[in-house]
Order: sequence, then C-alpha cells, then structure tokens
Amino acid sequence: MNCCQFKDYLLALTMKKEFLIIFFILFFINHSFSACDDPLGDGVDYSFCQFSEEQDLSRAYAPNSDFSFISFIKVNLDKSILMNTNLSNGNFAEASFFRSNLYEANLEGGNFEKSNFTSANLTRANFKGSSLIETNFKDSNLFGANFTGANITNASFDGANLNNSIWIDGSNCILGSIGECKNNE
Repeated sequence: MNCCQFKDYLLALTMKKEFLIIFFILFFINHSFSACDDPLGDGVDYSFCQFSEEQDLSRAYAPNSDFSFISFIKVNLDKSILMNTNLSNGNFAEASFFRSNLYEANLEGGNFEKSNFTSANLTRANFKGSSLIETNFKDSNLFGANFTGANITNASFDGANLNNSIWIDGSNCILGSIGECKNNE
C-alpha cells in the first residue's frame, strides 16, 4: 500500500467513525425516554419507564398516554382519567383503579393480579391475554371489553356490566350479562 492509498484508507475510516458517532447520537436523542421524569399529562410516553412501588397517583390525568412495558406495582390510580391509554404488557399487580375512567384503554398482556377496578369505567377496554387472577371488577362497566385468552381465576365480577363483552373463550356476552357472562349457547 502506497502513501496515497494509506491516506485514503485513513480518511474513509475516519468518515465511518464520524458517521457512526452521529448515528448513535441521533438514535439516542430521538429514542430517549426523557418522559419518565415528566409530570402526568395527556399523551405522554412513559413506556419502558421504571417507577417505584406503592405510589399514590390518585386522580391522575393521563389520557392518550403510553404506560406499556412499565412496572407500577401497588400503585394507587383511584379516580384517574386514563381514557385511550396504553397499559399493555405492564406490571400493575395489586394496583387500585377504583372509579377510574379507562374507556377504550389497552391492557393487553398485562399483569393485573389482585388489582382493584371497583366501579371503574372499562368500556371497550382490551384485556386480551392479561393475568387477572383475583382481580376485583365489582360494579365496573365492562361493556364491550375484550377478555380473550385472559386468566380470570378467582376474579370478582359482582354487579359488573359485561354486556357485549368478548369472553375468555372468544364468545360474546349477550345483553343481560350483569355479574357474569351470559351467551346464547
């Protein structure tokens, strides 16, 4: 390799390093999760954030937000507004959503074991594949909710409106499904 070829090689190598540095800087700037420190609000992305357990976030206002893949164990979200919020694949074990509004929220694949949804608005909520073991849905509105493939072992639906919901086996709950899913079979 002569002198000119060596200079060209070093120049190409330097340009590749600069390109990689710029690429990684732009990648991390555009994909940062700085919202983890942002206050709760409309449309904020909290996905993949790590939060401490047992936080009191009652009366939180976070519609259209992304809580996917987060851990909120024993969090208090009583009387919160979480309409159209994505809580999929999150860990919300023993969380409380008493009288919260989760209209059309996506809770697919999440862990909601021993959580409390008493008197919550869960109209058209998506619980597909979620773990709902010992979850309390007493007096909640689950009109049109989707429970396909969910684990509802020992879950309580006392007084819950299950009209037009899709049950764990994929069957539809007919009108008059209060406290239990009734179907035409």
